[in-house]
Formats: sequence, C-alpha cells, structure tokens
Amino acid sequence: MSATRFDAIVVGAGIAGTASAYYLRRAGLSVALVETHRPGWGASGRNPGFLWLQTKAAGLSMDFSLACRRFAETLAEAMPDYGFRPSGGVILYRDAAFEPVARAFVADRRAAGLPVDLLDRGQLLDLLPAVGPEVSGAVWNPLDAHQDTRLLVRHLARGFEDDGGLLIAPARVAAILASGSGLAGVRLDDGRALASPCVVVAAGPWANALLQPLGLHLPFKPTRFEAAETAPAPFRLGPVAAGQSLFRFFTPPGFDAAELPRQPSELIRPDLGFTEQIASLPDGSLQFGCAYEIGSDLDQATVAGQAMACSITSRNFPGIAALPVLRQWAGVVAQTPDGLPVIDAACGPQGLIVNAGHFFGNLAGAFSGKIAADLATGREPGYPVNGFALDRFGS
Repeated sequence: MSATRFDAIVVGAGIAGTASAYYLRRAGLSVALVETHRPGWGASGRNPGFLWLQTKAAGLSMDFSLACRRFAETLAEAMPDYGFRPSGGVILYRDAAFEPVARAFVADRRAAGLPVDLLDRGQLLDLLPAVGPEVSGAVWNPLDAHQDTRLLVRHLARGFEDDGGLLIAPARVAAILASGSGLAGVRLDDGRALASPCVVVAAGPWANALLQPLGLHLPFKPTRFEAAETAPAPFRLGPVAAGQSLFRFFTPPGFDAAELPRQPSELIRPDLGFTEQIASLPDGSLQFGCAYEIGSDLDQATVAGQAMACSITSRNFPGIAALPVLRQWAGVVAQTPDGLPVIDAACGPQGLIVNAGHFFGNLAGAFSGKIAADLATGREPGYPVNGFALDRFGS
C-alpha cells in the first residue's frame, strides 16, 4: 500500500503542535496534524491560561518571554476571540515575613527588564476590590495577561482544517521513518504510513518515545499542575493573580525558599508546590490553582492539591468560597533543566524539527509554532533559535 504524501507532518496537537501545523499550512505546504486523542487534550487544554512573565529568569528566558508576549498581541488580533486579556498581574502577600521578599523580588524583576511595582493594600484594592482582608500588598506587572488556551487551540485547529490541512485524530504515531540521512514520514499504530520529508515533533512529555529510536533524548522532568474552575462569580478579577507561595517557586536573591514560612494548608502534602493562581474567564467563571509536583506524570487532580488550592485561594479572595466547583483537572508539562523549550531543526536526520519541552506553553507555544514553521520552510525565524538547540544540554 502506498503512503499518503504530505509536505510536512506534525505530531501532537497541543498549542505548540497545532500552531506549527497552522503556520505550515498558511505557508502553502500540504500538512497532516496527527494527535493521539484530540486537539488540546493534554496540558494545553488543562491549564488556567496565564501568560505569566514575573517568574522568568533574566537573560534568554526573559527576552524570549517578552517576544512571546508581543506575539500574543499580534495573534489576538489575527484570530477569532479566545478571551485574550492584557490584564496585568499581581503576586499577593499576606504574611509580614513576605514583605521584604516582595521588595527584593521587585528589584530583581526590574533588573531583569520588567516594569514591576510594589503596591500597598490601598493601591491593590483599586485593582482588585475582591481581595481578602488578610492581604497586605502585592507585586504588580502590567505586562502579564490571560487567555483561554483551550479555545485558542480549537481556533488554530479549525483554521488549519478550513485552510485545507488534514487533522488525523485519534491516531497515534508509532514511529518516525528514516530514509538515508533524511526522513520518509511516520507510521501510525494501525499500520498506515504517512510519507513526508519533514516531521515536526511537538508531542510534549511524550516526545522522547519518538525521538529515542533516532538516537535523540530531551532531558526533562514531567511536572503535574492541578487546577479547578468555578461557576460564574458575582465579582470580576481584573488582573491575573498569584499568591505568596509563588515566592518559593521563584525566590529572589538573598532569600532561601526553604526558610520561607508555609501556610497550614501547604503542609497537607509538603512535597507539593503551590503558586496560588486565579483568573476570571470571559463568562465570569474563575480558574484557580495551581498545586504542582515535579517528577509526576499523573494527569489527575489530587485531594491534597485541590484542598490546598481551595483553602488558600479562599483566604486571598473570600468570595470564591461559596461558589460551586464545576470541574477539577491536572495536566503534565515537560520541564527542561533551564525551563526553555527545544526548538531545533538540526539535531537529527534532515527534515526533523523538534518543538517540545514547553514548561510554559501558554506563553511560548503559539510563537514556537510559528518559529518551527519558519524553520521548515527555510524562512528567517521570528526569533533566534540558537539558544533552544538540543545540544545545549550536552551529549
């Protein structure tokens, strides 16, 4: 049986893969997008949609994140509405012990290139009237934003198909097929072969299953993030918000994360991290979390993670406590050692492009898809890719 031929095949229909397929098709290539389940099934469809800049390290991580944020503005103008809001963001703190941490955080973030400010309680109330009485102040960054990533992935997939791209789902890629020094395409689980000289691997935490037979390996730790969604609230949150637990996730110089006090609810399972995030969706519902566990590939919410989120978020925003919880979920992302994705067209056989390892796919996924499409079509990528090569991790 002869294989169906395409100019390019994209494996994985999360935000990075769907954007790769969308921009490849817009460039005029015949493209197949292959997904094991459905577009946005993994972390891209299970996240609170934060476009968060405050925790990005100085240097390449911050520079790339700012470029992704600029791209988000362009994408929001080009796509159907997916709830993109240039809302700004705050990191709240309640306990007095976190006030000097917040001050040091502001200094560090300004040095990294963000226009952040420290807000007292009065200034914070002007931005977030729903904030609880225990909250003392916050770090404010006007560049943070929010989107419904689930809806964005659906728009990208629909645009791809409407433009003549072929979505093959549910279908699992069993292997990437090599031919000499290049690629011949992929073989699906059911034995079908799809022929192509170009394959984009955007399979997130599952990428190594396809790359290892080619002698490649992405060093990453799977990390589970948990979240939940309420019924529409009688109040709206303007900025996206996180809480003081985030300072243990990204601790400014001069402080030790292990010495920062924990809230009682964080001791239910001390091995879980927490970032106290919350945002309003366009319909008024609230998405909140996020308990996380580094090293876990369990894509299900846990009792401890949800208890932590419900307890602490209700202290930050008491109005959430009476709202029905409509759903709870978890998603798994791939955390590379430096937190940056691998976007590489030169790490394996000719025609292989890797676009994986997205720890913060909300912010970087769509832009990385455009970059991957540029690499595949020989165009100058919209951002220098040297810092995202797989060989930065060594052999």
